Amino acid sequence: MVTVNKTKLTVGAILSSQDLINKINRLAKVKFDRVHAEFVCGLDEAIPVGIHMENNGTDVIISRRGTAELLREKLHIPVLALMANPLDILITMKKAVMFGRQILITTFRKQLNGMEVLEEIFNVRIIQGIYHNSASLEQVIVAAKEKGVDVIIGGGVSMKYAHQYGFRGIEFYISEEAVAFAIEDALSVAGLNRQEQEKLQRYQCIVDSTPDAIISINRSGDMTTMNKAAKQLLNIEDDNPERHALIDYLPKSTFMKIFDTKQPLFNKLEKIKGDLYLANHFPISVNNEVAGIVSIFRNAANVIKDENEVRRNFAKGLVAKYAIKDLIHSSSVMRDVVKKAMRYASSDSTIMINGETGTGKEILAQSIHNMGRRAKGSFVSINCAAIPVQLLENELFGHEEGAFTGARKGGKIGLFELAHNGTIFLDEIASTPPSVQASLLRVLQERKVMRIGSDRLIPIDVRVLAASNKNLVEEVRSGRFREDLFYRLNVLIINMPPLRERIEDLVIIVADLIKRISYKYGIKPISIPDHYIHKLMQYPWSGNIRQLENFIERLLLLSDSIFDPDVFDELFQELETHNILDLKVHAQVVRQETTQKREYTPKKIINEVLIDAKYCKTKAAQMLGISRTTLWRKMKTLT
Repeated sequence: MVTVNKTKLTVGAILSSQDLINKINRLAKVKFDRVHAEFVCGLDEAIPVGIHMENNGTDVIISRRGTAELLREKLHIPVLALMANPLDILITMKKAVMFGRQILITTFRKQLNGMEVLEEIFNVRIIQGIYHNSASLEQVIVAAKEKGVDVIIGGGVSMKYAHQYGFRGIEFYISEEAVAFAIEDALSVAGLNRQEQEKLQRYQCIVDSTPDAIISINRSGDMTTMNKAAKQLLNIEDDNPERHALIDYLPKSTFMKIFDTKQPLFNKLEKIKGDLYLANHFPISVNNEVAGIVSIFRNAANVIKDENEVRRNFAKGLVAKYAIKDLIHSSSVMRDVVKKAMRYASSDSTIMINGETGTGKEILAQSIHNMGRRAKGSFVSINCAAIPVQLLENELFGHEEGAFTGARKGGKIGLFELAHNGTIFLDEIASTPPSVQASLLRVLQERKVMRIGSDRLIPIDVRVLAASNKNLVEEVRSGRFREDLFYRLNVLIINMPPLRERIEDLVIIVADLIKRISYKYGIKPISIPDHYIHKLMQYPWSGNIRQLENFIERLLLLSDSIFDPDVFDELFQELETHNILDLKVHAQVVRQETTQKREYTPKKIINEVLIDAKYCKTKAAQMLGISRTTLWRKMKTLT
């Protein structure tokens, strides 16, 4: 959490001059209410006082030049030097020349510029005594006797030693106006510093909030910054990362070459303390030169966990709602199917479900999923025949952003990825085009998918169930289906029998359909007499359970809560008129006869079919495998 400091800014003053302390106290009463001053007798005493001020929340400190430089080396808050302006210097020199022409000016660590100008103005000789601490300052003043010094100019500590060794001392004069300006500058600097500290605190909070370890290094390879996760990863407890080199923890890594290549390194597997981490290394460029590197480390196990969570979120709602109990049956052939499905459910092998349209292949696929170890995973179903060829590959494997015109921003996750740790059901697999078959084969072999427009393979853990209403063996022989893909899919096989081959199940299926459909529409269920049930059992049901369900639904909606024989007969007549199975068989026989008996004329063929169709032109056209319009045209031409 970022804590914002809303208290007023506080200025501390550390001085060895009582005169300056008095000026600051007067200003604090009338203008600056958050300024407090401390008197010190020597340079060495200033440091503990400064540390105490910093620990107690002082935002900025002002002091004389020498003391200020010492404090800056030890403190983390800004320290400003209280400097005399040019007029103050002239006032100080005017006082000094009253006591002699040989003047010693004490200066911390380096000489002051412009002394020759003062010598010329006041006709004096100025000696600069350079000191580094209290001891060296005392030595400078002791040595002044041998140089014939008349008067000493300096700060409060210099005045103490000057009086101690019998010199006339003149303290550098600093006006109250200069002191006020210094305090205002200090408050301005403190305000900016507080803003920067709050900004840094926010940044630190941001980088500490991520579970990824973030580390920056300089050109020497020493770590300069790290977040909380990085300290835990490398087991570093101190707040001085500069003491450690990242290469010591990653001796086999190649990230240091970024200083030469100036290019980032992405998704590099690094081993740290026995665990694998996915690392991204980025150059810190300053003036087109690499000044350092920022490295981000993610635990590889967490990457996989996060990826699975993303897939689960995308796959929400992709669940299997059917169970094995939803396959209504009493026949021995269906009992065998159910037994086989229950046995196969415990396996992860690919299952091929063969059966005509409407036999319940998807119900069986969902049941197998719900009985297996992947039951808590997603169940993703796709009808390969219902999606245009151009879109099928995109649906199955997804695409990257910009992969093609109209590609989704951010890319799209494919159905195989959505089914990760679950099951994908490929219905009507025989309808897939050759290009998609090749991609499916690769996925089944490698258990990895590659999105359209990507060069990255994504590992998947998916169980594949497939279904077909066509004879795949014939599809392979005709060259429409890849033989190698056929063998990949045809590991475990379940053949769903058509309704006409388990017609004894029709009675209980009808009862279940009446119950479900009447509940769906909130209507009273009806009872179908045995005579009419027997009639239903004589029908071939080319559309299987789905066709039967449609019939029962129409019957219920038109029966007005009681069985109506007239409604039944009307609907059953419609069934017979549109008996697709009979029409297909008959049309096939007619075409075979036409091919084998070339002496048949078109007129004769049409006449025979019209007789068989009882002169129903719609049915005759269906039997011949042509449209009604084409039949009319041929009849007109042959008449």
